[in-house]
Amino acid sequence: MTERLEVDPTKIPAPDFASRAYAFMRNALITDANTPEITMDELAIQHLKAQWATHIEALRVQYKTQLQDAKTLREQERQEEADAERLAAAEQQEKEKELAKEAKKKCLPIYSFQKGVGVDSILLQLHPYAKKMMTTQKYVPLWYFLPDAAIEAKERSKDSLDTNHLQFAIEDGDTLSGSTVSLVGSHTVRASPNTIPDSRLSWPQVMRVKSAFLNALGLGMWPNDYIAMFGAFYINMDMHCELQEQDGDWVMAHYHAEMWLAWYDAMERKEPFDLSVI
Repeated sequence: MTERLEVDPTKIPAPDFASRAYAFMRNALITDANTPEITMDELAIQHLKAQWATHIEALRVQYKTQLQDAKTLREQERQEEADAERLAAAEQQEKEKELAKEAKKKCLPIYSFQKGVGVDSILLQLHPYAKKMMTTQKYVPLWYFLPDAAIEAKERSKDSLDTNHLQFAIEDGDTLSGSTVSLVGSHTVRASPNTIPDSRLSWPQVMRVKSAFLNALGLGMWPNDYIAMFGAFYINMDMHCELQEQDGDWVMAHYHAEMWLAWYDAMERKEPFDLSVI
């Protein structure tokens, strides 16, 4: 293997072949039978200079090739780096496209709207637990239809992007099947710890929630005769003569809570009755 040159050979100064240091080489050339043409110092000096020039020229060619090889290697390395950067950029761009596609799937679909046409009414902000129970036609305390529950529903909606984790949850008192303990995700729809049982609702509160409750019946796909029965239940209570008596509000609120639980209990036993009969 050719030894690598560390300096430019053209920068190496030529020796002084006429000096005393090269006298032995000059004498050797003069006395050498293989160089009969060299008969004096001047000829020997010229011969040595020619040898030096030939040697330096060979080194110059080697050094030039060495520089060209190094340049080619650097360009190859730069090209490889550039190719790697382009490949990484293309992969990153493709990954970003995939992420954008996934994000777009999670986005709310964009629908057309008619310019100049507003909204007649704003949909009721229903608590997630109430929505779940109404959808499955199960008992839900009427507290979930009060403004306090609507506020809590909005707060839960704001916090819906929190990191999910597992935790214990207790479904208590207001369910007919009794208390149960389960391991659920933090985003699982579950009962509010702020729930007030129907037995503690005042009569004005009962009357306030009835409209929201009746509007939510559509979630459970109740038959029309059931919806009519629930509506008549509140109308008949609101028109009942007991409300004219002292403590009538308290009596009707208590009656409402007792009958409400009794009806859902009978429904679970597959023996529902006409709730509208007061």
